[in-house]
Amino acid sequence: MDMKIVTLDFETHWDSDYSLAKMTTEAYVRDPRFEIHGCSIRWPDGRYEWSRSPDKLAGLIDSCACLAHHAHFDGLILSHHYGLKPAVWLDTLSMARLVLGNHLSVGLDSLSHHYGLAGKTVPYDEFKGRRWAELSFPVQQSLIEGGRHDVELTWDIFLRLLPHVPPAELRLIDLTIRMFTEPALVGDLDLLGRIWVDEAQRKHTLMNGVGVTMKELQSSIKFAELLRAEGIEPPVKPGKNGLIFAFAKTDPFMQEEILEHPDERVRALGEARLGVRSTIDQTRAERLGYMATRGPLPVYLAYCGAHTTRWSGGDKVNWQNFKRGGVIRTAIRSPEGYRIIKADKSQIECRFLNQLAGQHDIIERFRSKEDPYIEIASKAYRTLVRKPKEGDPDYDLMTQMRGTGKQLELSCGYGAGALTIQGTAARGTYGPPVKIDIDTALEWRDLYRSTHPRVVSFWHQAENMLHALAQRTRATWSCFEFRDGAVILPNGTRLLYPELEFENDTWTYKTRFGYRRIWGGFLVENLIQAVSRVDIGECMLRIKDLGYRIVLMEHDAIAVLTDEKTAEHDLAVILEEMRRPPAWCPDIPLDAEGSIGECYA
Repeated sequence: MDMKIVTLDFETHWDSDYSLAKMTTEAYVRDPRFEIHGCSIRWPDGRYEWSRSPDKLAGLIDSCACLAHHAHFDGLILSHHYGLKPAVWLDTLSMARLVLGNHLSVGLDSLSHHYGLAGKTVPYDEFKGRRWAELSFPVQQSLIEGGRHDVELTWDIFLRLLPHVPPAELRLIDLTIRMFTEPALVGDLDLLGRIWVDEAQRKHTLMNGVGVTMKELQSSIKFAELLRAEGIEPPVKPGKNGLIFAFAKTDPFMQEEILEHPDERVRALGEARLGVRSTIDQTRAERLGYMATRGPLPVYLAYCGAHTTRWSGGDKVNWQNFKRGGVIRTAIRSPEGYRIIKADKSQIECRFLNQLAGQHDIIERFRSKEDPYIEIASKAYRTLVRKPKEGDPDYDLMTQMRGTGKQLELSCGYGAGALTIQGTAARGTYGPPVKIDIDTALEWRDLYRSTHPRVVSFWHQAENMLHALAQRTRATWSCFEFRDGAVILPNGTRLLYPELEFENDTWTYKTRFGYRRIWGGFLVENLIQAVSRVDIGECMLRIKDLGYRIVLMEHDAIAVLTDEKTAEHDLAVILEEMRRPPAWCPDIPLDAEGSIGECYA
């Protein structure tokens, strides 16, 4: 980088109750108990300084890049407490996830050992519960020296990571950090409070309806006893640490035997169990509500948090999976005088899959803006399916049938089997729930595969490419390059498959959760999600370069904050960029849809 770089590391007061181990980063930094012991600074010329007045950075920081390890933390301190916003944010935590993979620990101490450097030396236990003035001189000196070592470590690790991070990805890291450190979205406190109360009342009603306690419904062992009292022996399934009861919402036992049981009490027990266990809306409303009392809502996203290099959620608020149409989204609002533009890429994975596989008939349907689900739905039901229209006497039936077509077109592209198709249909993921037997699911599986032969061939080609990965041979396939045991994506970043092995006719690779099985269809899923992520990342940077402020993104959608007076024009500009095909796949017909509102719903 040509820009001068200042490396920072804050050391702060903490105790048993007030710590990052028990609190979110946002809550910790904005808490009244917050206090810095000091800030370790490595200046661009290599000088080191320990400062208890970081506001001295004002002026210089406007023209410098700031480097930190976990820049969300240091950046929120700078912006919230000192009003400082550097020209560029650099973050070795984010860079390490991209370069080394998320199967490894990328804390500063772990990275130092990975690169053969001396580990951290900050004496955290020696200043636990003590303010700076309460520390002895030797402890203060140890803290200062530990801080010096940490910024030198951060700088050294940065230099090792930098050659492997494309410049565009550095810009995306900066954009990601600023969503958190320079928040703009506002929480509707009244609505968040009502959501919490409504959820509490709903759970209370569920418990009263079956005459059991919260503890009985939440405990798997006690819920099993309740079912046994009704003459039902609950089945078990493999879990992470042994066998567990099949009480998940998606388990066939709960869906088919409990929620559809002829005995009303059994059904009520099942509904109460799932209802009480579902705490996500209440927990999020509470967390966002407290956050809103402290100011605008910092959006924490973990750059490269997913294996496919997509972003993931973090800081105990997963902004990536707020329920579509859920009331929580309504409580996330724009500040006065502004609007939120929500722009979402349409069927992005399906388009990339069929384009890269060479399934040209499907691509032509997208290009001509035909309904992509009608044809396969008509074949599945052996009747003419129409796009449902309000007032049509067959509206409900057509909606259900088209939903099946949508499911088959969007969810079968990675080799879904009959059981998966059956379960997805029953959950109503793509439309109204549809109950089908296993024979019908098999027919639908074979229907997809017979009408998408190039996609099926793509899976088989991917199976062969697993050998290239394992043998670390160099090869080119589609828009991907395989070398040194990694897949090189179109933007130059790598998709890693560490310790890939073939044994007992099965491929496995190492993840942070242990070893995971992989096959051709699953590799295709990874690659399509990865190129979709490359595309949305490039799109975000183009939109940012046009002067727009991106305040949130989730998978293939972004939220832009804009002036209410120019919102209509801005939406048109943003959608044009969302529809622009990438240079590395120029013939793909992309599309997007968007909306303007005062809230994120």
